[in-house]
Amino acid sequence: MFDRRTIIALVFVGLILLLLPKYYELISPPKPPSPLGSDTTAVAPTADPEQPSETVQPAAKPVIQETSPVPGEGLEADTSALIIDYVAIETPLYRMSLSSNGMVSSYQLKEYILKTGEKVQLHLDGQKVVGSPDIDFGSTNPKTIKNLRFDANKSLLSLNSGSVDSVILTAGDMRSQQVVLTYIFRAEQYGFQIAVRTEGLRVPETGEFRVKWVGGVPNTEPDPEADLRYSGAYAQVGSELEKFQVGKDPKKEFQATGQTHFVAARSKYFMAAMIPQEPSAGVEIIGRNPAPKDRGSPNYYDLVLRQNFGQAAEGRWTIYLGPIKYDELKSFGVGLDETMNWGWQIIKPFSKGVLWSLIALHGMIPNYGLVIIIFSVLVKVILWPLTRKSQISMKKMSALQPEIKELRETHKKNPQAMNQAMMKLYKERGVNPVSGCIPLLFQMPILYALFIVFSSTIEFRQSPFILWITDLSLPDVIFHLPFSIPLYGSGVAVLPLVMGVTQFFMSKRQVTDPNQKLMVYIMPVFMTLIFNMFPSGLTLYYTLFNVLAMVEQRLIKIPDFTPSAEVIEEKKKGKKKG
Repeated sequence: MFDRRTIIALVFVGLILLLLPKYYELISPPKPPSPLGSDTTAVAPTADPEQPSETVQPAAKPVIQETSPVPGEGLEADTSALIIDYVAIETPLYRMSLSSNGMVSSYQLKEYILKTGEKVQLHLDGQKVVGSPDIDFGSTNPKTIKNLRFDANKSLLSLNSGSVDSVILTAGDMRSQQVVLTYIFRAEQYGFQIAVRTEGLRVPETGEFRVKWVGGVPNTEPDPEADLRYSGAYAQVGSELEKFQVGKDPKKEFQATGQTHFVAARSKYFMAAMIPQEPSAGVEIIGRNPAPKDRGSPNYYDLVLRQNFGQAAEGRWTIYLGPIKYDELKSFGVGLDETMNWGWQIIKPFSKGVLWSLIALHGMIPNYGLVIIIFSVLVKVILWPLTRKSQISMKKMSALQPEIKELRETHKKNPQAMNQAMMKLYKERGVNPVSGCIPLLFQMPILYALFIVFSSTIEFRQSPFILWITDLSLPDVIFHLPFSIPLYGSGVAVLPLVMGVTQFFMSKRQVTDPNQKLMVYIMPVFMTLIFNMFPSGLTLYYTLFNVLAMVEQRLIKIPDFTPSAEVIEEKKKGKKKG
């Protein structure tokens, strides 16, 4: 999910954070909704009669396109009809339209907007349709539902809180062949269920029919390259979660046979998923990129569930079409939440813990910027005992440097003897050489987890803080240079500059050796370059962490230790007296 530049930057930051205290020790002188479980029939639950109904206005300008003739016998396509939007659905979460060919023609989220101010639309019509189900009944039947003309039992649906409603679409006649689609909607759930029942269709040679999701989900973010980095498709086949990305290929395919619990396609923040009521026989994913060499060219993912035909093509599927939110995906109980970007396996528990903590704090504090400030303070308080122990250990190590230097000179030709002598020295003086790094062993995973959470979880999308910081998931760029600087990029963000200043004062306090003064300037510049491309939420956290660390250094009372230079001098005097 990360590009190579981001991975390199994260590794660099991690190594610097881990090794810097050790470096300072060496150079310093002594002084971190469950899916609906119902029968697989096309008889859908009806709306609660006690629920009030509102009028939903149909689309002001219906989408019209020509149908394609379908060769074959029996249930034939109505090639004389025009495809129009003629069923409008509204729930508290989205507005949706169905066309007369049984496919989705519009799906607009109410709670999410684009940078232009328009509502996020997860269905697109054009050269490539994105965001609709389709069903292929095989070569012996009308090819797919998009080639049929359906009659609907109602044209308007409006769902209030807690309600359930459905629309039934019928193609064909009762005497020969018939396809019945039932779309089922719940007020509190993104997406819908779709059930199919058929009569009189011929069993295809493969013995299977195919339920499709066309195109995946469209790009929605202002930076299409960033959106594409997170795009991909997933399938849960048996106990294995299969992950699939187009990459730089114009077309790429994936197939698997076995019990398939879901198939999904995602962008950075939104997802389309199909969950069969009973596991399907297999899955296919076809990924396409019309111009893979063009930066930002969109990826399209056609998702296919292979279903056993039996005596008739029938079944029920839950379609999730909405934001990538942990609680929403977890509620289906099929592992859909595992498609979220949690980072490397070792970071995954930290990412989940950080996200849960930030969301919990946001329940009490409405501004995520303030949440980050509180979170920074809490992390510092939790790490306080370890930090104090680390500071004491670092001061002890600093006091030991003259003796360590003498041991290295004495045993420079015998590394094994030198290590044994140093371990003996540490034991005599009560020093643990690695304890100075313990707080950073906790701080580093938290830092990585914050990067993941701020970069790819929808809770922080377009989440403002103050003044110029309008989106904590992106760098707080105030203007762009006419050229790009390696590592830094072309955008000039404010928070990395502030963070660089705090890093300068941190380095100045820690580096006291005149021969190492250059580090005081190198570290802030390097960190500013790296953090310029990171989410502003992460930079805000690290800036606050630096400030709190400087305050912490003033508050922690560290006892003085006898410099080892004095110990060496005492030993020399003792030898002379002897």
